[in-house]
Amino acid sequence: MTLEHVPDRELGPLLTHLAEAGFENPVIKPARTPAGSRKAASGRGRKSDLPDDWSLVWERKGESYQWPEQRERYSRYRVFMGTTRSEGVVHIGLGETVRKKKWGRDRKYVVAFLGTGSPQKPLAEFLAADDYAKSRELLAVIRGSDGGRRMYGPGDALPDIYQEHFRTQMYDDRIDHPGVWKRVVVVAGEGDHATMLNHALIQGRRRHSV
Repeated sequence: MTLEHVPDRELGPLLTHLAEAGFENPVIKPARTPAGSRKAASGRGRKSDLPDDWSLVWERKGESYQWPEQRERYSRYRVFMGTTRSEGVVHIGLGETVRKKKWGRDRKYVVAFLGTGSPQKPLAEFLAADDYAKSRELLAVIRGSDGGRRMYGPGDALPDIYQEHFRTQMYDDRIDHPGVWKRVVVVAGEGDHATMLNHALIQGRRRHSV
């Protein structure tokens, strides 16, 4: 099923009704925006262009994603919708799983994917800190210091958006294990989906995935 020219305010409820009717992965074709309008939107502060609010579109179990080495299954998968000046409507999914023997133990992971339905394009990964049982906090590395996948070290200047809108720490301050990275991470509470989604959106932009 393909959806075209659906107003942003109506897209979330429509997707929910379609999922209930068995149409879980519709193709979304956004209305075309004139080139001049896209250029103007891009010029209105893309660096800090984050959604004011992310709304839950749908939630379901049993989703999975095929990584190069294995297929990973998610005990919970939620798709959120946000609106930005630059991209318009953006859909990002959060998949929850447990990965075995990561930095010395089994850890909870929350993986952010771009897409309206099943997991499509991974954008960022959050993993449980050592004190997760007490703090309920998850960590995600910040990539893009070289314009690509390079992470930020202790002496690197973070982009303004991370200094202004996110709580950051050092990876090795929250995870104690031989060989752990000395890199900067974003910190999010397990229920703070907005931080996870905003970080994933920025990471997608930095890698030209969004």
